[in-house]
Parts: sequence; structure tokens; C-alpha cells
Amino acid sequence: MLKTPIALRVSDADYCKRIKDPFDPNLHHLETLLPFSEVNKLVSGNANVRKPKESSNPYKKMIATVEKNPRAFHVKNRGITFICAAFDMSPNSTGGVRQLNVHLEKGDDSDFIDAEITDARKVGIADGGHTFAVISNTMERVDGLKSLQDWTEPYVRVRFMTSKAAYVVPEEMVEALNTSTQVKEHTMDEYRNEFQPLKDILTRSGFDISNISFRENDPGAWDVRVILQRLGCFLKDKPAIGPQLYRSRQKALKMYIDPKTREDFLALENVMADVAFLPEYIESQFSSKENMKTRNRFGGLRVVDALANDYTYPSLGYTTRHRLDLAATLPLAGAFRELLQVDPKTGKQNWIVDWKEAFKRTADELYRALTTNLATVNNVSSLGSDPAYWTTAANVILRVKSEMLQERIAAL
Repeated sequence: MLKTPIALRVSDADYCKRIKDPFDPNLHHLETLLPFSEVNKLVSGNANVRKPKESSNPYKKMIATVEKNPRAFHVKNRGITFICAAFDMSPNSTGGVRQLNVHLEKGDDSDFIDAEITDARKVGIADGGHTFAVISNTMERVDGLKSLQDWTEPYVRVRFMTSKAAYVVPEEMVEALNTSTQVKEHTMDEYRNEFQPLKDILTRSGFDISNISFRENDPGAWDVRVILQRLGCFLKDKPAIGPQLYRSRQKALKMYIDPKTREDFLALENVMADVAFLPEYIESQFSSKENMKTRNRFGGLRVVDALANDYTYPSLGYTTRHRLDLAATLPLAGAFRELLQVDPKTGKQNWIVDWKEAFKRTADELYRALTTNLATVNNVSSLGSDPAYWTTAANVILRVKSEMLQERIAAL
């Protein structure tokens, strides 16, 4: 615990501005631009909900900015939010230099920054833990950095918040600072036009891409990461990756962004609209009135939610009266990868037989595979990552593929 204030040097009065809160008279804000050496005097405290991860890409990118473009650090970085009990400023002195005193405790407060006491008042860095770790790292090797040509000490924005209330901020506010303001990775990928090839392919197939959310808060019915998750199950030379992709849409996104595997996704151009929405097709077929006649217990399965009214998927025309969990449909859809063949001239994948006819012939077997494997798992999510379920479905499709190819040969 620190009962004496932390004294920080503000080199220019214009680098420090006190802001009145529009609603809470006890809550005050102070916006500052401070050099790393001054910020390094602060303490991390117990306000941040997670420890910095030095192996993360954001941390590495910040280190690179410090070393290669230190004058841009305060512009590129979101800064630090620091919760304290109080702060005060000394009057202007010669040259505009002022002293900022940051108080972590007031009066008889105790256990202010004891990280082991969960109900202690939250003080310290509420947001910007990785930035603070970069600052600490920089100051440990500052002498070596100063020897670099044209290197100068970076600045960073620090926002101080203080309140006389019993608890400075609710836990929800601290968590929000660390999550909701972070831009999702797929949103940045969209900003960089990474998804344009997918958009072009799906548009040429007749699909309205406004139904796909390529960024956070887009209104589309499908998240682009879900589309990539499904496409990933059909990549050539990756027959066993399905269970992994079910567990992690983010893995599919990373595979698509990686230039080494991007082309494998684009090789699905001729079948992309089919395979991307196979789960909806399967759902609509299992839910149809004709099929329900022989599957009167379908609506009672753990993986099924009955709808009040028929629902037609936009831009597809598939109508369903039930919602089937992706844990049930993704392994069944992924099995249809067995019907694809690579064109040696173009490298593109194509259907070797009519996939809808293949489904029609195997619908009963696929449904039995679903119900049989569902009975062996305790929770629905385990079904989607169960290799046995994926294998069972794939074997069903392999058998019908052989059957249909033999019929084609016999007809010659």
C-alpha cells in the first residue's frame, strides 16, 4: 500500500487537462500526456482484470513502435486509464512545469491495492496493462535505446479517474474497459479488405452478401467467422480438422488470413455457396413436413429448438420450422467434403456427384448417426467436437459416393 502520493512531472501545462464529469459531482477526470519515465512511477494496482501477456501480438507491436517510431506511440496507442483516490496539481512554475500528485489512499482507507483482497477498492491501472508493461520494459533498457540514432523517449496518454465514493468504479466498468472497446480481429480484417475475395465469389454465385456480418455490429444473419468455420471443413488435405474448427471459429479466421492457407479457401470458389450453407440445408430438410412424418421425435432432441412460425433463410430460400444446433449440423455438413474433387488444371474443387441427391439418399442414415452419437455425449457442445460423429457421417457419404459413381459407370 502507498499512503504517500506519487509525484509526477508534467512538462507543459497544455499536456494536462482536468475535466468535470457531466453527471457525478464526486467523479473527476484528468487527461494527460506523459513521458514513459514519469508513467513508470505509477503502480499497477489491482484494478486491471487480467495480467499483460508479453507474447501477444499487441505487446510485440507496441515494442516495435517504441523502437522504430517512438514519436508516434501516443498517437497509435489507446493509452492508460488509472483509478486513484484523488489527485491534485501544483501551481504553474517557471517554464510551465507542474507537479501532479496522485493519491492511492485517502484517510483511513486500507487494503487499497492488495490484489489478494477481492472486495478491496479498485485502484491502479484499469485499462492499459499491456501498455504499462511495455513502458516498464522500455525503461529497463532505456540507456541502450538512447544510443539508437534519432530515438527519443515516447509519450503516452494517461487518463486519471477519481471518486470520493466508497468504491471508485463497479467491476462491470473495469471489465468493459478491457473488453468492449477492443476492436474484434475480424473487424480489422474487414477494414483491410481481407474478405473481398469471399465477397466477390459469393456475389457471383447470387448470394446477397449484406446478409453476412463482416464487422462487429453488422446486421447480417451470419458472422463471417461462422462462414469461414464451415468452409474450413472442406479444405483439401485437411480431412480431420472439423472438430477443431467446431471448437474455434477464431482458428478458421486465422487460417483464412494466413497466406499459406488462404488459397485453399478460395479453391472452393465453384462450391462455396453450397458448402457455406449446408447446415441450413440439412436443417431445412430434417424439419420439412415430409421428413417429419418419419421423425416424429425430431422436435424433442436436445439439439433442436422448435420455432413458432416457419422461417426462411435470407438469400437461400431454405425454410425451416426448427433450429438445429451447429454441433449437430456441422459434422453432417463436413462429411460432404468426400464428394469434392480437385481439378488438376485449375486447382479448384468441384462436386464429383450431385450433393443434393447424395443427401436425399442418405438422409435417414445421417439422422441415425445424429441420434446415435447424441445419446453418447453429456452435453450438446461435445457432439460437435466428437471425432466419432464426424467419422460416422463421413463414412455414410463415402458409401453413397461409391454407389453413385458405380451407377454412372454402369450407364456408360
